[in-house]
Amino acid sequence: MNYAFDIGGSKIEFGVFDANGDVLLRRKVSTPRDDRACFITTLSGFVQEADAGFSVQGDIGISLAGGVDPKTGAVISANIPAITGWPLATELSDILGRTVLVENDADCFALAEATSGAAVNADTVFAIILGTGVGGGIVFDGQFVGGKSGIRGEWGHGNDVTGTLVRHGLSPVTCGCGRTGCLDSWGGARGLERIYDQITHQVLDSKSITAAWCSGNEAASKAIDIYCDLVARELALMVNVLDPNCIPVGGGLASEKALIAKIDDRVRKQALGRYDAPLVIPGAHADDGGLRGAALLHRMVARARLE
Repeated sequence: MNYAFDIGGSKIEFGVFDANGDVLLRRKVSTPRDDRACFITTLSGFVQEADAGFSVQGDIGISLAGGVDPKTGAVISANIPAITGWPLATELSDILGRTVLVENDADCFALAEATSGAAVNADTVFAIILGTGVGGGIVFDGQFVGGKSGIRGEWGHGNDVTGTLVRHGLSPVTCGCGRTGCLDSWGGARGLERIYDQITHQVLDSKSITAAWCSGNEAASKAIDIYCDLVARELALMVNVLDPNCIPVGGGLASEKALIAKIDDRVRKQALGRYDAPLVIPGAHADDGGLRGAALLHRMVARARLE
């Protein structure tokens, strides 16, 4: 029996999974972003309910919107002040009386896709999130890679896309990380909306933009073309570096299959390697990959020990 949490800045989702990966219980509540005591009480309540209901003490895995410092165990999160800088895994292990494992949500999504999703049996998986912003997780042969800083797969930061923005007549904005020119400000749903706003001076949500594009609207088509240019350029760079077998997509925009197909076409044309089959595809667990991946963390660690 595995207990899993998917913790983000707006919601906490809890799930109980059996050995086959089937969901036996699922709960959701708003995240107590600024109150650590309330945060702990919320998690403890879910665990106690599951313990009583299933008469077991399940292993606990947590998918977190943020990272974990591998040296101190401290949480790295811009969206949940209550636990930022706090050694979440260690403290919760003591409080809940069992080992708690914590990993980044995009990495958990990648693990879920590599284990039972769109990337089953793939050696190298680079899973991406196209949600509010962008994120990424890397799984190689069923295991995460990296571990020095606690931050990995963040393809939305570091490289400056200002040149591409200016070429399309867009004005750069300051990213949430404090830098200017990050893809994270342009590659998610809010980024698509920002592009549309800057070229039309009209506010429209991402779903309406993609719907208008599918209907042949000229302004929406231009916004989508710019969006795909920005995303595909950065994603092709990651393909050249990682040479992944598969790039499953999660997040709200993963449901826009025509958009994902357009990004895939551009990525494969720009990448140095030859990829005859689709590479960028909607994830099989786009809606709950973080939660499913969290439920697999203990299994992944056990496998690593055996190897």
